[in-house]
Amino acid sequence: MNSQELKQQLYKRAEVLGVKEVKMIRAESLKDSPALYDNLMKILPQAKSLISFLLPFPKGCLHLLKDPQRTMPFYVRLAGLGARRLDEISIDLSMRLEEQGFLATPVFICTPLEMPKSYDLWGYLSQIDVAARSGLGWIGKNGLLTSPKYGPRVGLGTVVTDAVLEEDGPLNEKCPDDCSVCVEKCPAEALDGTGKVNRINCTMKQAIAPLTVMMMKEFSLKEHRDMIINLGAVDEHTWYRCNACVVQCPVGL
Repeated sequence: MNSQELKQQLYKRAEVLGVKEVKMIRAESLKDSPALYDNLMKILPQAKSLISFLLPFPKGCLHLLKDPQRTMPFYVRLAGLGARRLDEISIDLSMRLEEQGFLATPVFICTPLEMPKSYDLWGYLSQIDVAARSGLGWIGKNGLLTSPKYGPRVGLGTVVTDAVLEEDGPLNEKCPDDCSVCVEKCPAEALDGTGKVNRINCTMKQAIAPLTVMMMKEFSLKEHRDMIINLGAVDEHTWYRCNACVVQCPVGL
């Protein structure tokens, strides 16, 4: 099976799994960002390609998400189930590649996490950067992947593999110059309009993980920290308190 045939097979499998858009990028195309490329190599040193895909959130959810009294329990469920579905798809695509004799690994949504300093949580690989570089959209003024069709109301999945796949290339699009609604509506003042996010301001306003807080009190030693953030901040263990930059964005509506 040649590279193009494998790519088409993966497209078809992704479609069966409900993926709406999928793109591919060569690992070497990330070399212009040393940090991103180094993080990739730490995941799979043999990596040659990445598969990036998205699932949109139902637009009908936005009506409820704009209701401050009822939003968060609903969004917690939406985000939790969405993350699990994305991870399941990533595992499925990884197994398909390994059935063809390649190595592959999913990049999970909520874990593993690292916290170099308080409230500053980092995943092992930026799926937003990979998605933008692969052509699924662009990084918006809110720092999120913005799809021209769905806006920022999407979940992202990524698979890393040693298979050599033809890449698609980035989009030549960006947010409208005259739109800064996400910046204006951000209650944490975490956005500067360039796509950069004050991560600590955002995290402290955006979400709280009650299990993490309780376990930090019980297990205060530094060596317990990675265990705690990866057990207490996964899927529906996180209570979201803000999604203004997602709800307010007009792209994709």
